[in-house]
Order: sequence, then C-alpha cells, then structure tokens
Amino acid sequence: MAMGLGGLLDDAFRTASREHGAMADGRIHVDSLQRAAQVLDASAEYQVSEVADRNAGIVLKINKERLKD
Repeated sequence: MAMGLGGLLDDAFRTASREHGAMADGRIHVDSLQRAAQVLDASAEYQVSEVADRNAGIVLKINKERLKD
C-alpha cells in the first residue's frame, strides 16, 4: 500500500504510483519499467482518501493474491 498527497488528484495519483514503485523495488521481480507498469495496470486499486481544502490524497493497494505466479 502506498499513499500519495498533492494539491490535485492527478498529483496525488502520480505520487502514490511513484511511492509504490520505490517500495516494491526488489520485492516484485520485473524485467523492465514497461513490465512494472503492466503489473500496476493489471492489479493496482486506487482509492481517493481525501479531497479537502487544497489537499488531495490517493491510496494505492495491490492484493498479494494478484501477484502470485
């Protein structure tokens, strides 16, 4: 799970994706950045956690069952 915060939902989305990639580095074995993007596309679940004042938050989750071979 990773969380992204930003002034806009787009910024929060990008931050959550980037943070998850940094955390997963080494734990999810992928051959390239393109393959990593495919894993996120197929298994990531994004939820808006906050939209208040000038803050937006998004939580990115990946169910471990989806990552099994």
